[in-house]
Amino acid sequence: MLLPSIFALLTAGLNAKNSSAFSVVDAFAPATIKPTAKSGRRMMIITPHVLHSNSENAGDEKRSRQPHIVILGGGFGGINTALTLPTLPWSEYSVKPKITLIDKSERFVFLPLLYELCVEDASLDEVAPTFKSLLDGAGSKGVAALSRLPDFSEALRMFSGKEKEVANANGCDVTFLQATVEGVDVKSQQIVVTKLADDGIEFIAYDALVIATGAEISLDSIPGASDYALPFYTIEQALELKRRLALLDTYLTDTKKPVNIVIVGGGYAGVELALNLVDRFGVGNNNVQVRLVHRGKQVLEYATEHNRKNGLDRLEAAGVNLMTTTSVIEVLPGQDNKSDEMPPLQKHQCEIKLSSTSNTSLGAEADVVSLPTTLLIWTAGATPTSERKKGVLNSILPRDVMGRILTTSTLNVPEFANVFVVGDRSRPKKVPYPGTAQVAIQQATVAVWNVFATLTANYKAVGERGPKLLPFKFLNLGEMMTLGSDDATISTLGGNVELSGPVASWLRRWIYAVRMPTPKQALTAAVDGTGRKLVRGVAGRKSKPVN
Repeated sequence: MLLPSIFALLTAGLNAKNSSAFSVVDAFAPATIKPTAKSGRRMMIITPHVLHSNSENAGDEKRSRQPHIVILGGGFGGINTALTLPTLPWSEYSVKPKITLIDKSERFVFLPLLYELCVEDASLDEVAPTFKSLLDGAGSKGVAALSRLPDFSEALRMFSGKEKEVANANGCDVTFLQATVEGVDVKSQQIVVTKLADDGIEFIAYDALVIATGAEISLDSIPGASDYALPFYTIEQALELKRRLALLDTYLTDTKKPVNIVIVGGGYAGVELALNLVDRFGVGNNNVQVRLVHRGKQVLEYATEHNRKNGLDRLEAAGVNLMTTTSVIEVLPGQDNKSDEMPPLQKHQCEIKLSSTSNTSLGAEADVVSLPTTLLIWTAGATPTSERKKGVLNSILPRDVMGRILTTSTLNVPEFANVFVVGDRSRPKKVPYPGTAQVAIQQATVAVWNVFATLTANYKAVGERGPKLLPFKFLNLGEMMTLGSDDATISTLGGNVELSGPVASWLRRWIYAVRMPTPKQALTAAVDGTGRKLVRGVAGRKSKPVN
């Protein structure tokens, strides 16, 4: 059972989340999309396509033009959608769609390796390749991606011996646009974006829309948190953490005074980050105290029993101070915030007020305590992107209380059949799914097929059997966690494979390399990750990172 279970892991995105994509993504009434006077901005309006027509020449008109598929968000769901769409047999219907991927960042982020990036166990190119470099390989995923569909016989029927022809057709143009999405008018099928290149506003028409905008960490509900806490969710935040850790190195060398690092959130991200930070500074380093604050009764509450036990054992061995049933209620400036002892870091020092629900983690005599903090990192509270933002009028897409867009089992919005939603943003009716990369990748494959089925339905000949929409069925294939630079824990569904230690650490990096979006990026990750582990193995575990 070992090999089948390991290969099952290769099809899972596991416990990473999708990357945050935009400041605003929403849907509003057509009347609200109007040019606004704004100095220095160039505006471009692209006339929307018309999917349906009552004219006698409607069929010829449909076959003569190029339908436009727009993907909002370049996380796991978005990038896999963009890379897989060109592999479908569009030529069977004389269709050559144009595909546009829109994200505000120029880089895709492989979130499970953000921990390694900030402690210098992984390179920027390994963790966050540019979208341009990834899309150069668009169309290379082929039948393998479709084989992950819940009913892939329907998909494979369309190929019917044409795999080589489809793979080599290169019939779809895939374009990346770095822009901030201001809104979506689903009635007139237009997207309003602000392009980062020239700050110009552009209206983009679509025939099919895939929303994959991911989640982001919210600090709004905690007074002072946005001023002092560093969220840990994006490539920019990971690089900022890396910079602050380097400043801490200098401070520790110069002063020998202790520092207090507090991580809020005892889920996967909080535990994995805490253990990697302890490894970075050296286990047993009395000058660095890492605390993990979690409002629940236990950390890793959604992990498998095997992974939870290994995680807790490793936290105890590493000396991480666990503060469960504890919430941060306010963040204030630190007493040494104006000190000259460490000027580069003083603006980040703070004092956090903690409230306990059980009086066990803070002491029986205190309901609220204050904790001086050198570096405050926030991993808790990820929510669908842009739900808290203002400036969008008359939202019309149906949502649940968490702000996720309600869809059918085929991942499209009931009243707007050509709008599909994947990842953290998606909520198939009555079926809540975890906000993980594993879910996003599986949903992307289904959404790709259903976009194909939706668009080609307008091109098929009378009486011809076209592709049918397929429902999304989530298959939890397991999870992996890093427990430090040379330690990890792996558990597959049903416990067929349970590994921990250095072997699991090597396997985790290898599996993630294989799961990179393109073969070229997989090779980069494999060479980079293997090389760093070999160097560290020869040199021995260090208190400072391998450069």
